[in-house]
Amino acid sequence: MMHKRTVYSLLLTSFILVFALSSALAQSVTFESKNAKRCEAGVLNVVVNPGGSVNAIEVVFEIESTGGGAFFSSFNVVWDAGFTALDNRIIDLSGVDNISPDTVRLAAMATDTGDACLSVTDTVARVNFTTNNVCGGTVLLDGATFTCPNNPLVVATTQFVDCADNDLIAAAVVAGTVTIINALPTIDPINDSSLHWGTTYVGDADGFDMDASGCEKLTYSLVSIVPPGTASMNVNSATGAISWFATGNDVCEHEVTIRVTDSCGAFAQTSFTICVYNDPPVFTDCPDADHACWGELVAGDVDAIDTDTINNVAVPGPGALQYSLHSFSGPGTPIVDPVTGEWSWQTQETNAYIGTFELCIKVSDGANVCSPCSPSNADTCCLEITVIPTFRVTIEKTHNTPFGQMEDVRIYLDNSTNPGNEMGGYDFLIEYDASALSLISADPGQLITDCGWEYFTYRFGAAGNCGGNACPTGKVRIVAIAETNNGANHPLCFGATPAASSDLAVLHFMVTNNLTFECMYVPIRFVWYDCGDNGISSRTGDTLYISRHVYDYDNVTPIEDLDAAFPSYFGANASCDTLLGDDKPNPLRCADFWNGGIDIVCVDSIDDRGDINLNGLSNEIADAVLFSNYFVYGLGVFVTNVAGQVAATDVNADGQTLSVADLVYLIRIVVGDASPIPKSTILEAHSVAVKYTHDNLGVMSVKDDIAIGAAFVVVSGNTIPVLMAENMEMQYAFDGNNTRVLVWSRLGNSFTGDFLNVSGQVVSLEMATFEGQPVALEVLPTEFALNQNYPNPFNPKTRLSFALPTKSDYTLTIYNVNGQVVTSFSGTAEAGVHNIDWEAGSVVASGVYLYRLVADNGHFVANKKMVLLK
Repeated sequence: MMHKRTVYSLLLTSFILVFALSSALAQSVTFESKNAKRCEAGVLNVVVNPGGSVNAIEVVFEIESTGGGAFFSSFNVVWDAGFTALDNRIIDLSGVDNISPDTVRLAAMATDTGDACLSVTDTVARVNFTTNNVCGGTVLLDGATFTCPNNPLVVATTQFVDCADNDLIAAAVVAGTVTIINALPTIDPINDSSLHWGTTYVGDADGFDMDASGCEKLTYSLVSIVPPGTASMNVNSATGAISWFATGNDVCEHEVTIRVTDSCGAFAQTSFTICVYNDPPVFTDCPDADHACWGELVAGDVDAIDTDTINNVAVPGPGALQYSLHSFSGPGTPIVDPVTGEWSWQTQETNAYIGTFELCIKVSDGANVCSPCSPSNADTCCLEITVIPTFRVTIEKTHNTPFGQMEDVRIYLDNSTNPGNEMGGYDFLIEYDASALSLISADPGQLITDCGWEYFTYRFGAAGNCGGNACPTGKVRIVAIAETNNGANHPLCFGATPAASSDLAVLHFMVTNNLTFECMYVPIRFVWYDCGDNGISSRTGDTLYISRHVYDYDNVTPIEDLDAAFPSYFGANASCDTLLGDDKPNPLRCADFWNGGIDIVCVDSIDDRGDINLNGLSNEIADAVLFSNYFVYGLGVFVTNVAGQVAATDVNADGQTLSVADLVYLIRIVVGDASPIPKSTILEAHSVAVKYTHDNLGVMSVKDDIAIGAAFVVVSGNTIPVLMAENMEMQYAFDGNNTRVLVWSRLGNSFTGDFLNVSGQVVSLEMATFEGQPVALEVLPTEFALNQNYPNPFNPKTRLSFALPTKSDYTLTIYNVNGQVVTSFSGTAEAGVHNIDWEAGSVVASGVYLYRLVADNGHFVANKKMVLLK
């Protein structure tokens, strides 16, 4: 305890001769107790209970911090205004330095005659104080003693002087305490809010604290945001201002908790929600319905926009629009392009695909979805697709028809793989070669007679109708109508009943006896002069079905051409699709047509040259198709008798089998511009020199002005070629190592110049002229190049190929992965593509090898890798 300076007691100087002490009861001094806030001004009453009548009081007390560092930052002691007795008074603050403990001495006495004594309990003094800035603790006010500095025998304490006999009375002291209590802060509720993503939330937290503002400082902070935002939420620690930029990834409801903390660490907090919402996209183009014929690819597209608007400006959504399949009521699975909204559905020619199906496509901007804040991020477009069975109308193809004989050719519905479609009538326009065939008559087919159709007729020549005029020679129109409107016959069926025959009509021809037509195929085909030709009516007559595909009898590749002008062999052209205008129902392309014809027997029918499928019919289109399949798929296509079928491929009789020249010659036979060569004949083959290029863009081009009938290209790896030659066909397939490509024409066409675009290393190339002669090829490189070896990986032999656009010295070196030379080849070569075969042998280990070509006096250097896999 700190030593304090003391003052001699006034009581002792006034009553120095009085030494006796009484033991009266109930004399006390009581200090008031109370709670106080930090830095708060307050008053404590000092109450004296004289227990009788006294003429002097002396109160000595100490103010002391007893916990938490609590004390008075300032205080003073004053006599209470209501205390009127004992008016000779002193307040001694000499023991006060505002550092705990402080000692205070009060003294009051009646010294003059007639002065009143204190005889009742009274508040004699007040302690005015201000608490210090601590977060808790107590200040004790309690009685104290001190020794007079100039007389150690005199000890001052709290005591009274009896008014009657001037005896000293010891007084009890009831201590008082001031307990400093930190007031807890409060915070006002914050209203829930919603905002569009891409904007900033702005708000305020408002806190309050009962502690004196001078000693309290509130601090604001973010407790949590759930779920967290992509950008930090800013809370101003001094003002409570809140700001947060919400991005597209923040779409949903966020619970935010804000806290206010006072200087003592006490806090209060409040929570509120921020709904970050998103405007979903909206479809702007959603077709109502679509029609399709089974077996075809149904396709279309939808379009949508995002409707988000920020500050009155339209902006893209939080993510790129994504289209997807929402639902589909039909078989199979439509494909929806996620970026463009284009969709497609490949139908199959089975009953499951017949009917009306609903396709629903969803577009989403990828925003989060949460209800009720932002319940949707998508829109849905639904359309109906009606799939109709296709009419398959076929002209029969006969085989080995004798000269000078009658031949019946059926026109029939092919319902072998489908139930067909109910028809109410048809209008066919047929063309035949009048130099080889003479039309005798046409009869209704068995379907017409069995079903009891009312009307059937045919017209040709001057009585016919071909484009509004009489029909030229070799054309016949056939018309049949079921007619259900109270006619003479009421139809029993409409072509879709399995019990009904499939024949629609039968044409009776007389075949020529001119032997120059031997072995020839005489086509009988559908021809179009206008949109109504070869039309088929629905049973009810409200729909006209027109051509979808037109095939020659081999059923391989459609020959339709929507751009072909009338008259045409290629089907109803594009003008027929909008025949009645956009506001009326248009014809449906749900009819497929197969041409047929008559095969006139060969004079030498036992010759099997050209009979590649060994069916007894040489040089037919099926032989050409099978032969073409060999080039695309290899020897595996020959399944009847491989040796016999290979021997039959020497169609041009040059002694070489399986050549593309044989295929060209076979096509010439099929289309009729070349004659079959007897089996016993062997002709001397003369190759035609042809130069070609294959540039860096993949374009292959014949550089000589020579008509080429076919080309067979083998390219390393799996690639997709593009046909560039007009009037030619292309087939290709990947055999596991290479892509085999055949460019040919079953119609006997030819090409020169650019004919194919194919990327990759050309492993082999074979051509034949239009006449079926073999070609000796010479490649003309367009630049120096080192090609990838083939095969790769290899074991143990591979071919290294390089191109020289000019005559040049070269060095081709093979290295292992350590940079050591394994072998090297060098020399001088003319312009062209050069091949070097390297056989690794048993001493070369499996692994990766590098090979380098140096040419053009060192101006060209190229490196590649290859893999030896033993």
